[in-house]
Amino acid sequence: MSRRPARPQPVRPRASRRPVGWIAWAVAALATLALAGQTVRSLDRLTASRALWRVEILSRSAVAAGRSSRELFAQNLQTLSRVAPLDPLEVGIPLARGAQYLLLGSGEAAEEAYFEALRLEPRPEVYLNLGRAQLLAGHQASAKQSFATAVKLDPNLAPYVPAAGR
Repeated sequence: MSRRPARPQPVRPRASRRPVGWIAWAVAALATLALAGQTVRSLDRLTASRALWRVEILSRSAVAAGRSSRELFAQNLQTLSRVAPLDPLEVGIPLARGAQYLLLGSGEAAEEAYFEALRLEPRPEVYLNLGRAQLLAGHQASAKQSFATAVKLDPNLAPYVPAAGR
């Protein structure tokens, strides 16, 4: 018997790996960009948190020492305005701004800051401080309503409501 030579198999083109490799590199590049963006965001939030901490420490120290310095509180307000865009969801920034305005005796500005804090996170303490700002601004009826809301949300705040707000 004679053997016939094997018929050559047609050469099939190999699936190119270049597109898959290109896609993988593109995905890796996008993931790297996303990670870099998150790192920058985290650094911004850290900067805002440190500034907020510093403002609170300086204010507490000044008040405890009986040195309520208008200049210090004004500088603190500038610091808070500078870092607010770095972490727009940090409720502590408008709360600290409201406290600085209260220390400066500016009820209207404090009221505005506390309304911003309420938009971010409605908490009973914010209503209490809003009531204080409203009293300072001469808005007696609004202050009573804010104090009532604070006490309704947290009855433990009742002792902190000023007599003028009852």
